Formats: sequence, C-alpha cells, structure tokens
Amino acid sequence: MNDGPPDDPFVPAAYGEWLKFEPEGAVCANGSQYKYFVNFSETSSNVIVFLEGGGACSNYDDCSNGRPFNTDCIKEPAGAECIRDNYPAVYLHLDALEPLSSVTEPLGVINGDVPVELAYPVLSSNTDINPMGDWNRVFIAYCTGDTYLGSRVHTYVDPDGVGPDVEFHHMGHQNMLLVIEELNEMFAEVPKMLVGGCSAGGVGSLNNYAFIRNGIEGAEKSYLLADSGPIVPATLLNGEPSNQSGLFSAVSTIWGVDTMIQSLPMGADRITADFGEVNAVVSESFPNDRLSVSIFERDYNFTVATYESAFPIFSEPESTVDTGAGRTEIYRLASEDLETLRAQLDGLDNLAYYMPYYRNTNTSHCLTVTGLEDVGDSELEFLGLFQEDPSAATWTGTEIDTEDGTVTYKDFIEQLLDDSAPLQSHYEGTCEGKFQVCALDCDAYDEVMCETAVQ
Repeated sequence: MNDGPPDDPFVPAAYGEWLKFEPEGAVCANGSQYKYFVNFSETSSNVIVFLEGGGACSNYDDCSNGRPFNTDCIKEPAGAECIRDNYPAVYLHLDALEPLSSVTEPLGVINGDVPVELAYPVLSSNTDINPMGDWNRVFIAYCTGDTYLGSRVHTYVDPDGVGPDVEFHHMGHQNMLLVIEELNEMFAEVPKMLVGGCSAGGVGSLNNYAFIRNGIEGAEKSYLLADSGPIVPATLLNGEPSNQSGLFSAVSTIWGVDTMIQSLPMGADRITADFGEVNAVVSESFPNDRLSVSIFERDYNFTVATYESAFPIFSEPESTVDTGAGRTEIYRLASEDLETLRAQLDGLDNLAYYMPYYRNTNTSHCLTVTGLEDVGDSELEFLGLFQEDPSAATWTGTEIDTEDGTVTYKDFIEQLLDDSAPLQSHYEGTCEGKFQVCALDCDAYDEVMCETAVQ
C-alpha cells in the first residue's frame, strides 16, 4: 500500500488509469490472489465503489464447472489466476466489433475488447454518460460465487462419486473487509460516496453497505445503488411465503453467511429470521443516507437464478425456463415478489426504487450495464448513436414515463445524488417488449404467442 510513515497521506502511483491492488489474505474461489482496481481522480475527492455482477453456486455441479461468473479458474491447476491484471481494460470481448477498430477505438474498444467503462457506464469517466464521471472509481471484481456474502471454505463432493472434490473459497465478504481497510487508507476525506453493484454486486452492495459505510471513515454523505439483486421479505402481501423466502437459508451454511450477519452493527436477529429485513435494517441504520434498489420488472436472469432450482416444476420438460410455460411461471413468481418488495420500500423514507418494465439488453438484467442491444439491430448502430449522443445510447431502454416527463436511470442516479431534492421512486408497470405475451398480467398475454416468442 503506502511506503511512507503511517500518518502520511496516500498518494496513488498514477491518476486517470486503472491501478491494481491485491489485499494480503484476500482470495478467489480457487484460493488464488484476489484483485480489485481503482481509477484515481485529480479533480474530485468523491468515491464510487462498484461491485461487479455475476452468478453464484452452492452445489457440486455448478461450483466444479466454474458456472459462477469469473470462476472458470476453479477448473484450472491450483493457483491459476481468477482475475487478470488487465481486467478493466479487457473486460469483455465482442467478435462482432473486431473488424471495426477504426470506429470503436475512440470508445476504448480495441480489436473487439470492451473496457469496463463501456460495459458499466457508472464507471465511465465521461460525465455526459456518468454523473460520477470525475469521481474516484473503485471496481470490485467478483470471483467467489457467493454474492459477496461468504466467509467460508467449502469442499464440494461429487454426489455420483466420479469427479474430484472441489475446495471452493466462498470468501466474498471477507475479501470486502480487507478491501475496505485499504480504501479507508486511500480516501481520508470523502464528501460523497456511492456504493453500488449489479446482480451479485447488487446483493453484495446492499448487504455489505454497513461495513463499507462505517469502514471508510472519511465518508460524509453516502448513497446506495443496489441494482438487480433485490432481497424480498419472507411473506407476500397475501400472507403466503414469498417465492424467494428459502433462497438464502439454502446457501447460508455453505457460504458462512452468518459470519456477516452477526457482525452487523444492528438488526442481526431480524435478518436471520427474515433475510428480506435487510432493506429496512440498512434504511434504519443510516437514516441520513440516500439509498436505492433497482430491477427490470421482466428481468430474466436474476429471477431464473432465484426460482429455477427452488421450484420442481422447472425440472419438467414442458415447463423448463426455456419454454413459454416456464417463462410465464417465472414472471408470475417475480411479479408477486416485486409487488411485496415495493410495498416494503414504500414505507422506508430514505430507500427508493427504480423499476422499468423491460429492455432487450442482457435479458432485461442490470440497469447499470450499457443498453447495447436496444439501439437498432447491430453493435454498429449502437456505436453510431454512441458517438452522436453517448448518454442516449448508454441508457436506452431504461426510460420510465412519469407525470413530469420521461426519466432514465441516469436521471434517477442524479436525483439520488441531489441532497436538496426529495428521494423519488419510479415504477413503470406498463407492458412492453416481445415477452409481454408471456406475462399473465398483460392484456397481450397469449400462450401460443409466448411459446413462439421464446423459441
């Protein structure tokens, strides 16, 4: 970290580029060294801490095959790195962009390699795209398959007795604690801090918020942008158990989630009894902070991950999640849960929500990713609009029509950061998109057309 005396202020090695940090003792799934990245600003003391999205695993088949995002290294020889040193610069690779280097290089895309700033616009330095573009930007990479909740090394055994045992380090929360210690040294005075993430990072940002908020001692004003990883109360509005109610109890022991919960400054017993109480506990713990959660109503990524293994119906050929009947059922389960979540959040003055209905990009998953698939029919059309109007291209598909006009997710982020304005929730609820024919609560619902749309 810092070579000078302990009281010396931290001075980064460079500004305006992604620097790698490797906290001692922090590990990825296979036990290899964990890494995160910081892009330091010369003009702002504000900080965004953004947790990368990805999947999760809690059984032999998924964990041994590296199905959580960024854990393919579990299949490699012991010690293989899970996070590349150039990860922010080469975050994604799109074959379709390889022949377009002359067009894409001004956007940071070189030979089809997409940088993290284009994939996650809240990490962009372009202030036309990102209200936090001139802030210090911290990118928390994900490699532990536990939505940043874990504190345990678990050995998975092949139930068929064929494959080798897999030692899996579900240490996402423990890694976060080590990262927080370093960030506290880097950033002594932080006028504004936003903590966010999408998918697994949405879950992780909400559940680690108290640790980040208290651990970065110089943070004055703080904000939460927990995207596409909603935690739903255990009981639906009709009194029945929520469809998500058993999700975290099923993985709690495997991942060692109780270690995190019991370390919370308040509300541990409430969250243990009902994991969905985390929304209220965070809200009550930090009444002067401005907090938010977001998700597309028709997200078909987080919802499948949530419900597919919990409901036996999805193991039947006629209703797998790849069929029309399966999609209809996923939508029904999600609608019930999200209605319950909105009712809970409506009672929390400092925790708002943003829920548009649908967009094509990424199966309507994660508002904090660029709307690449919602501009025209090709990446080239997106790039054309991006060069002309980067904000419109980036946030396309996140719009919600309100009484005061159309807002985008960028507008919502700006509202969240505006301490002089009341916190506002936005819910679209208007059926749109090709899969509205699969939603029972849409006038367009049609079983045959749904199957056609899915296939």
